[in-house]
Amino acid sequence: MAHYPHSIGVRRLEVSYHEFAKESLTHMWQLFRLTTVFCLVVLSALASQSRAEGAGRFFDPIEQAIEGWTVAIDPQLLAGEHQSLGEQAVKALANHLQRITFIVPEDRLVKLKKLRIWLEFEHPELKSMQYHPDRGWLLANQHDPRLVKHVHIPQARHLIEAHTWAKHPYVILHELAHAYHDQVLNFDNPEVIAVFDAAKGQGIYEEVLLYTGKKVKHYGLSNHKEYFAESTEAYFGVNDFYPFVRAELNEHDPAMFTLLEKIWGRVE
Repeated sequence: MAHYPHSIGVRRLEVSYHEFAKESLTHMWQLFRLTTVFCLVVLSALASQSRAEGAGRFFDPIEQAIEGWTVAIDPQLLAGEHQSLGEQAVKALANHLQRITFIVPEDRLVKLKKLRIWLEFEHPELKSMQYHPDRGWLLANQHDPRLVKHVHIPQARHLIEAHTWAKHPYVILHELAHAYHDQVLNFDNPEVIAVFDAAKGQGIYEEVLLYTGKKVKHYGLSNHKEYFAESTEAYFGVNDFYPFVRAELNEHDPAMFTLLEKIWGRVE
């Protein structure tokens, strides 16, 4: 009999504990649900804000054919206070594209003209002309995803500035070379990578002449993509780093010269 009160007390304690545990789990579940809902609301609000901010600086471009290329143009450059700049920028871009048309072999030129260009009045963040291979990067940085696979001119005024012409007279060719490398050859092209690795190993680009007269490390050493685009400038036109022109490229880096003859065709 002495065990009954003790047993009853234990039983009551067990019941109380289970009721407490059940009630605690219920409260925890409710708290979890409320927290989840709150987080979803906050994330939704942030996403909406991000979309609104992006929509505020995005625009619907107007496509024009310029020297056989499809160019998506910022409407601000076609009418209104920036129309004069737009006319000059389009004229300068046409000059770049004409020079490419006159020197690139026809069969390669057909492929080159399928690569698209995006001309913008004044991007709020991006400054230098560039090629956009990656949609994910554009989205992550809140840039217009429609820029993917385009040569992008974010600042129209750069097309007509004296500094651009002094330093980068073939800058559009440089960016189109990136697009060609990506969309026609593939960035993983083993021949380009092999020649780049060999040039790096030889150290022939560690100290070269810049267009200003200074001795610097060649920009093409950044990676095999820049190496290809920089060498293409020298092969067809004029680069801002030595080797500046085709004859110098052949003398300084004959392996790359030979590869470019294979990729782009012979220039007589």
